[in-house]
Amino acid sequence: MAAAPEVLPASLVAAADAITAAFPDAVIERTEFRGELTLSVAPEGWLDVLTFCRDNEATAFDQMDNFLGDHLPERPAAPFAVVAHLVSHTHGHRLRVKTALAEGQALPSVTGLWPSADFDEREAWEMYGIVFTGHPNLIRLLTTEDFEGFPMRKDFPLQGTVGGRARTDLRGKI
Repeated sequence: MAAAPEVLPASLVAAADAITAAFPDAVIERTEFRGELTLSVAPEGWLDVLTFCRDNEATAFDQMDNFLGDHLPERPAAPFAVVAHLVSHTHGHRLRVKTALAEGQALPSVTGLWPSADFDEREAWEMYGIVFTGHPNLIRLLTTEDFEGFPMRKDFPLQGTVGGRARTDLRGKI
């Protein structure tokens, strides 16, 4: 017997409707899968949409639960993705907001909205080469200062001595 499809909470649907209405040119796609909602936004609207998500009463996403980068070389025009997972404790719902970036395209930092994004943006920069403009301290965390390349890109060599070395002693570095 097939399971009934999960229904999105009414508060999440209202939040997504408010975001889409406020930013009709920035919201590119709205996807529902297994009871979760994802909004794909244009990079130019990234900071405005996330600010609205945090500050608007209909959305009230007061926590960024997770923030990550990804490399999708099968999309040559925009091979990078940045994804933010937001939580609203007021309404009890979650939302995924993502954007696609071209090689060398920067994205505004969201550390001013959620200070917890500091580490995640640094990691996305270090591992994928995604630059966050306005970030207060975009420095390497897991590799040495002389490391070359971005080890989580799918085209990074798996063998040889490319790049440098990984840090094993992180005391005083974080």
